[in-house]
Amino acid sequence: MTAPKQNWLVIALSGMGVLFILLGLMALALPDTYEGFYVWQLSSEHTFYLMDVVGVFALALGVILNWLGGALWKSQMRF
Repeated sequence: MTAPKQNWLVIALSGMGVLFILLGLMALALPDTYEGFYVWQLSSEHTFYLMDVVGVFALALGVILNWLGGALWKSQMRF
């Protein structure tokens, strides 16, 4: 039984996914003074700031990269 040839790609995708998830969570946890200008105001108490949008985008990208790494790993295990 030999290791798949593209095993490094699974590790790279999953590693980048984890980094983007951490980056997104850090961007979402920033205090109000570091969030930048507001993008969309829902009400007087709720506002989307620039770093909120960046954080959600980075978090979604991280989840997608981890999902792709898992799908690639699953397809490699079939052969």
